[in-house]
Amino acid sequence: DRWELIIGTDIKNPDSDSDGFSDWDEVYTGYNPKSSEKQRLAKIIEVDLKQQILRYTFDGKILDQFHISSGIAGKRTPKGEFAILDKVPVKTYGGKGYDYYYPGTKWNLHFTTGYARYFIHGAYWHHNFGHPMSHGCVNVAYHNMENLYAWASVGTRVLIY
Repeated sequence: DRWELIIGTDIKNPDSDSDGFSDWDEVYTGYNPKSSEKQRLAKIIEVDLKQQILRYTFDGKILDQFHISSGIAGKRTPKGEFAILDKVPVKTYGGKGYDYYYPGTKWNLHFTTGYARYFIHGAYWHHNFGHPMSHGCVNVAYHNMENLYAWASVGTRVLIY
């Protein structure tokens, strides 16, 4: 209901444009839920490293925003414009040869590969969001990450600045 109020669809009608697709499905797949025409709308994830905030928008409207934890000194989160390359439901970070081991990490959005593969992902091992804590990935509290993961699609723009 919150997203419908933000987007301006009819919260009493699950299919505001009567095209046979629910408003929920259309927002998740990137289509305009207020038009029966097949019109794609911009889905963007923005990460503000200075403020340690992630926000995601649909057609310029902020669906949610919250504190994150980006990379620490020497392991900074890359800046730039990216796109979601892959969605990985569960992944292990670290392991042998690393100083950390986080198995079973849920909701991983792969956005670039350089020296390492970088993800926006849930983090269950700390609650210090709003402060750099990671090895370059964007850590998100689980209670925020589930909706972001479900909403994001392969190809969703990611802006990190």
